Amino acid sequence: MKQFWTCAVLALLAPGPASAASGQLGFVCSGRTTLARSGSDTSAYKTWDEAALVFDFDRRLVFHEDGAEGYPISDITRRAITWTSPDRGLEGRLNRLTLEAEEVRSQAGTLARNTYACRLTSYLDFRTKP
Repeated sequence: MKQFWTCAVLALLAPGPASAASGQLGFVCSGRTTLARSGSDTSAYKTWDEAALVFDFDRRLVFHEDGAEGYPISDITRRAITWTSPDRGLEGRLNRLTLEAEEVRSQAGTLARNTYACRLTSYLDFRTKP
């Protein structure tokens, strides 16, 4: 939980326009990572108890638990929110109806697929009133 709040604080303090902190959603997720190497029929996986995802809709970025790097939101539809890293090495999707997310990272012949079951934990809205 500390990591989630660290990420939320970093998102609030990051440089940007004055209204950059409005329209944020925070999720705590549990998940599983599956690793597969190209040319191999076997895969390994690990599970974890909690991870955080923070969506900042004003800056159109998704932050992970440490808040160190934000990935651009590429599309928002009625059913899903998708994001892609600038080098296209990471692609993610959050199903807005079931709150299930998935990320796929490809790097040096290894494909890592993260699947998350998320729950909403916070909504931050610091818009200035006229």
